Amino acid sequence: MSQIALRTGVQMAEPEFHEPTTEVRYKVVPDDQLPTERVTLVVDGPGFVEARIRRGHATEPLCEQLMCVSRHIFSNGLWVYHWAEAANAAGVHDTGTPAEVRFEIHPASAFPKDILCLFREQPGEFVWFVREGHLSEEACGEFNEYLKSSLRAGFWVQRWDEGEAERVTTPY
Repeated sequence: MSQIALRTGVQMAEPEFHEPTTEVRYKVVPDDQLPTERVTLVVDGPGFVEARIRRGHATEPLCEQLMCVSRHIFSNGLWVYHWAEAANAAGVHDTGTPAEVRFEIHPASAFPKDILCLFREQPGEFVWFVREGHLSEEACGEFNEYLKSSLRAGFWVQRWDEGEAERVTTPY
């Protein structure tokens, strides 16, 4: 296995998976693209997952950074998404996915300059840390509901190398 170095200086083993890469998009959208009672909507299909966020509940720069990190995660095979149709057809239910995946909002002082999000991952937990002022509490809660239900359904699969203790990265 080859090694990849992130800007944080952390060395990670580059997985050797050859499955299709899933594209994850985060978009700030106008009101008419979401149900009136929600501020987020996650739409998926073969090869993509799109998280739509109502204008005023997330910033464009945050969406760009979330996509950058997600691109790294999926292109390196660290996570795989089983689309609903594929998961149902394959009977995917128990995937060994971490028990807890969530977004958390933290004070700006907790982040390096110009960084709006980063993640920490370890066995049993994956956390998106988001700089306050860039994601509303309501959107954070709805994303957490989505993650909890989709993990329970077996749609997300974490790839974890034996011996890895933690992954931490920033969008750059």
